[in-house]
Amino acid sequence: MRKSTSLKTQWMLTTTSVTFVIFVLFSLIIIFIVGLLFKDQERLTVTRSSVEVGKLLDKEGITVDAYDLGETLAHGERVVIFSPDGRRLAAVSNDNTIEYIPPGNLAHNSLLQVEDEGKAYLVYTTPVTSEKFNGHVTIVHSLASYQTNLQVVILFASIFGIIALFVTAVVSYFFSSQITKPIRRISDQMKQIQRDGFQNRLAVPKGYYETDDMIETFNEMMTQLETSFNQQKQFVEDASHELRTPLQIIKGHLNLIKRWGKNKPEVLEESLEISLSEMNRITSLVEELLQLTKEASAHPNFETENVDINAEISARLRSLANLHRDYMFEYHSPHKEIRLNINRFQFEQLLLIFLDNAIKYDQHNKHILIRSTKKNKVIQIEIVDHGTGIPEGDIPYVFDRFYRVDKSRSREMGGNGLGLSIARKMIESYQGTVEIESEQSQFTKVIIQFPEQKF
Repeated sequence: MRKSTSLKTQWMLTTTSVTFVIFVLFSLIIIFIVGLLFKDQERLTVTRSSVEVGKLLDKEGITVDAYDLGETLAHGERVVIFSPDGRRLAAVSNDNTIEYIPPGNLAHNSLLQVEDEGKAYLVYTTPVTSEKFNGHVTIVHSLASYQTNLQVVILFASIFGIIALFVTAVVSYFFSSQITKPIRRISDQMKQIQRDGFQNRLAVPKGYYETDDMIETFNEMMTQLETSFNQQKQFVEDASHELRTPLQIIKGHLNLIKRWGKNKPEVLEESLEISLSEMNRITSLVEELLQLTKEASAHPNFETENVDINAEISARLRSLANLHRDYMFEYHSPHKEIRLNINRFQFEQLLLIFLDNAIKYDQHNKHILIRSTKKNKVIQIEIVDHGTGIPEGDIPYVFDRFYRVDKSRSREMGGNGLGLSIARKMIESYQGTVEIESEQSQFTKVIIQFPEQKF
């Protein structure tokens, strides 16, 4: 696996690079603007010199003194005087480094930049017409000082850029260390949690919204993982316990058949009957486990429809009344019909789970009462039996997998302790709730509620 870059280093490199790019662009703009200002200043200087030379020629003509002509020039300039036909009449310079001699045929009032032997010049030609002189004057202005000044600006910008880059890198490294410190602490605590187990939680001083949200999300996730892990562990333990007993019974009877059943038909018959009964119990347990798993994950695959739950309840009660003729099933509803968007098969299944439990644990009175109502946008179904009831301390656990109030009696009556868990999963998958009220030796009431739906 390729080792990833440190967030602190990445932050420093990114901020430093962005700052450097911004500074380079800013410096280029500044240098460009300063260069334009310097160039404009040089243009003003050369045009001013040509004006002064023109005034002097107007006053004294071609007989003007060379010293006076040189005094009108700015530093680093040469003046060349031409006749109307382009003959060079005179040339004066105050800078011996200027070797360029302009031609006499340059356009009047033209300002050119020329290169000669690696040196740059501004060349300005202007006509002069007066009583004492007629011709044109060309000023050659050296750009050496302009280039020197511009190089100084570039040098200072580069030095300042290097200093700014170093300072930015140091500041970015410092701030990135401060910003990533909570993340490093969170990472260290996560590693400790990985070593010690789910019971620990992150506890980092609050300071940033992002890290606070990450801590809360992680702690919630760990709580869910711990709950799921404990449930899975308990589920495996319970399933192993439930499967162990029938398997031991089957094994015992198979050994009995091996020893005595070959010669004793009555032993063979009894052992086979008990083994088949236990196999049926195992098959039922496996089917209910699969059903519980499907209810937890595959509900979206079930097709729902607009079901009249009053009609469904009445149909199920008629079927049970024919099957259990010694029981009385009493059903009441103030509404002619109550409609719910639900999978019809699942609704029948959860009804049968609760009704089957009511029948099993009401062996004396044999009176089952069912009510359905719709009030305050809630659809409610109540199933009441008048049997043994549930102890108050057991009520919170009756929906847990494999939980039985009276384990010995429940085993005699059949069932694996998964029906209520399956029913609750189905109800919750439709945003419904279920709860149980009970009083020992008096009654047990199951209350199922679904949010009312618009059709």
